[in-house]
Amino acid sequence: MVQSGDEQLCCPELQREMADNRAGIDRLLQKDKQVEQENVAKGVGGALPGVGLLLVGSTDLSNEEQVKARALGDRNERLSYLAKQKGCTP
Repeated sequence: MVQSGDEQLCCPELQREMADNRAGIDRLLQKDKQVEQENVAKGVGGALPGVGLLLVGSTDLSNEEQVKARALGDRNERLSYLAKQKGCTP
């Protein structure tokens, strides 16, 4: 959420970092959606005899994308606070 040097960022740098983070959030949430869809397909395929256990065993149970997206959102809150403190325009 906080990185060294944040206090020295100027308004354009803060805005650029926040925009990059929003783009990263969008990518991560899209990836998370794809993983969920693949997991549903694997779950449905898991009902098939023979292949079922193989597909169910390959289900991605992590929420890595969600955690990373939340971290970027938290970072943006901090950067937004700094931008407000510096009087940057949105």
